Amino acid sequence: MPRFNIAHFLLTLGQAIGVPRAGFIPRPRSILLGLALGSVLAPGARAQQEALTPCSALPVLLTLNSEFFPIAQTQQAPSIPLEFQNLKSTVTVRSDAREISRETYYLHGHVEVTYLQFKMESDDAIFYRNTNEIVATGHVKFTDPLAHLEADEAHYNVETQKGWFSNGHGFFHAPERPRQHVVVSPNPFFVQARRVDRLDEDTYTVEHGRLSSCRPEEKNWSFSAESARVEIDNKIVTHGATFRLMNVPMFYSPVMVASIAPRPRQTGFLLPHIGNSTQGGFIVGDGFFWAINPSADLLVGVEDFSSRGLTRSAQFRMKPSSTSDLTVDYFGINDRGISIGGGQLLQASGNSVRAIGQSDNVGLGFRGVVDVDVVPSLAFRQTWSTSFVQAVSSEARQTGFLTKNFDAYSIDLYASRYQNFLCAAGVLVTNGVKTNIDCPSALGSGGAVGNSITIRELPSLSVSKMEKEVGQSPFYFSLDASADGVGRTEPGFATPTITDRLDLHPEITLRTKPFWGFDFTPSFGFDATRYGTSLRPGQTPIDRLLGDFSADLRPPSVEKVFDRKILGYKLKHVIVPDIRYRLVRASDREDIDSIVRFDQIDLLSETNEVEFSVTNTLMTRKDTPDASGQMPQARDFISLRFSQKYYFDPTFGGALIPGQQVVWEPTISLTGFAFAQGRRLSPLVTVLKIAPSSNYDMEMRADFNPNGGGVLNAGITARAHRGPLGLSLTDFYINRTAALLTPLPPTTTLSQLSSYHLLQTTATFGDLNRKGFSGAFGVAYNLAQGVDLQTVSQGSYNFGCFGIDFEYRRFALGQLRRDNSYRIALSLSNIGTFGNLRTRERLY
Repeated sequence: MPRFNIAHFLLTLGQAIGVPRAGFIPRPRSILLGLALGSVLAPGARAQQEALTPCSALPVLLTLNSEFFPIAQTQQAPSIPLEFQNLKSTVTVRSDAREISRETYYLHGHVEVTYLQFKMESDDAIFYRNTNEIVATGHVKFTDPLAHLEADEAHYNVETQKGWFSNGHGFFHAPERPRQHVVVSPNPFFVQARRVDRLDEDTYTVEHGRLSSCRPEEKNWSFSAESARVEIDNKIVTHGATFRLMNVPMFYSPVMVASIAPRPRQTGFLLPHIGNSTQGGFIVGDGFFWAINPSADLLVGVEDFSSRGLTRSAQFRMKPSSTSDLTVDYFGINDRGISIGGGQLLQASGNSVRAIGQSDNVGLGFRGVVDVDVVPSLAFRQTWSTSFVQAVSSEARQTGFLTKNFDAYSIDLYASRYQNFLCAAGVLVTNGVKTNIDCPSALGSGGAVGNSITIRELPSLSVSKMEKEVGQSPFYFSLDASADGVGRTEPGFATPTITDRLDLHPEITLRTKPFWGFDFTPSFGFDATRYGTSLRPGQTPIDRLLGDFSADLRPPSVEKVFDRKILGYKLKHVIVPDIRYRLVRASDREDIDSIVRFDQIDLLSETNEVEFSVTNTLMTRKDTPDASGQMPQARDFISLRFSQKYYFDPTFGGALIPGQQVVWEPTISLTGFAFAQGRRLSPLVTVLKIAPSSNYDMEMRADFNPNGGGVLNAGITARAHRGPLGLSLTDFYINRTAALLTPLPPTTTLSQLSSYHLLQTTATFGDLNRKGFSGAFGVAYNLAQGVDLQTVSQGSYNFGCFGIDFEYRRFALGQLRRDNSYRIALSLSNIGTFGNLRTRERLY
């Protein structure tokens, strides 16, 4: 018969009548019955009693009547930690009281278990020493560097760091990462679930839970899922998920993947999007993203325009190394066309490709760059481009080059194709018959055959040597040489597809010492070019030889520092004059008239000119040291430059033909705008720059007619930013009478002449990543014709953990593009944007 253990009996009796197993006695009229009493009443029971002792120095607590024993009180025993060393690190266990039964520890009151970087807290717990498992109950809190969970009950293995939590809620520390045009919140990712399983430090599974970057009490948006897998710093995969907005179910998905990675890349289908536009009709689309490998991915998509047809798109991205990348965008449509009346349709079908890539180390020390823009027609671009600047751009370039620099030399392998569309000519469909529309007759008698000018350089090899001192002399030598395969095609003219061009241009510069503050720098050189084709009958080869002399004379600058400070700034006024003379002569001037123009090499002509300029600059500097104790650098506050050329030979050696517009290097080097040539004085070119602070800058450029008549062309670009407000403005005016080579009849009024005046402005308010409202408004208005070419308005409201974006956009670009569209998107913080308002089309 087993021995009767009075200690065990009293402990069991105390628990049955509600006496705490450890701690102080709650009633003042209580006493203690010590372990010695148990030993007296039950000899031989000490071994079993020691196995049940809550703490080796603590008594078993019972509540007895004070009539039988004297009254005594005790304070709460201190929490004595237990430490175990058989794991990778020390496991520390703390509690108010504990019972030890062989390898099992019963912990009570303020239980705390820590190991490595994790900590678990609870009211009670059982720690199985042989398996390193913890069963915690009552206000369970689990914390590690990547997660914080609270639950009713937890089962966790300290050694494997795996476990599960019942009725858990908490959050995961998904890293906050700035992403352009995506709402970013400092909130972690919150979870509420019937059960949460921890598979490892980075991976959790959730059963019957709700996940969101909004706090649970806010109930702004969430995914309610039957099950989910959370990979911290990577992705969330949900099964049977219902997306809720403001606690209202919006849609259901059997499988959904949301990325919470710093660089989100997860294979899967995107959320469908819908929209509407005046010309496109009802729009619905979807896409599929394929994360091919860590350095490449592919996005393909389709959109159905109910009025125009099905579009297809794709984007391929690749980054094989830290110094190389490639992005290729594709878009195409078989356009059903837009009705223009009379049973006729105007179509703009085709495919476009945009590719940009670069690599700093292609091999053998070469750097490579590719920039390809392929578009079938200006009508296609005008109809389907999403931005105004792209829609009105008539140029398409495809270029690629390899370059290597060593010592003072540079080697370039170059290939390019340049296309300039003369008009936006679509395809006219009449009773099912398609007809290509030619450009207007103004571009050629009876219309143009073809609608673009195409220039090819395939391939090109050039060698350049930068200026380098010749021995110990004051002379410096430079060299440019190239061998090209070139070709040109335009309405009414075409060269062979590829013909040769060889060019050699050496130059010697003399660097003289300053004399009385004057710097005089003369240069001598020649340009020898061999062409495999020409404008001569039969397009026979031609040679061109030009001699070039130039001299740059810079008088001493005039400076004055003002003693009087303005708002704590010191002022300095600097006047810098410059005079440059240039003389170019050809061995045979008629050769210049017969040259086919491919690029800037072919724009050289005879000239005898002098250019004079003067630059006024007002500089400011804060006259107090900055935080590092250094005196800040002076910066330009206002700068005004005047420049003009005087042509001793206004006919450029007799090459100028009245009534024909040409482009010469002597004129285009001064201003990019055309002006009436054949006069000795060029336009007076003025450039004004103002930058009073980092929040504001403006540049104004204007060309004035030297013979009266005012402004030939003018342009203003300005930017201002103050607090949440931002404003940018661009205004260009071109008076087309400037390009006329013959005087106008006296009866001609200015209203009969075409000019160009475009005002483009954008105003912004707020920040997409700040709570509250933010928005932007932009307009592109043709003041000469009184036409609003584009109006766009975008607005967003950031609720903190999600935002709603809205856009209205209007295009008025002739028959091809008169469109009003509305787009909307939902931005979930730290997740992404869903809808048809794409991030790259944002104005702010």
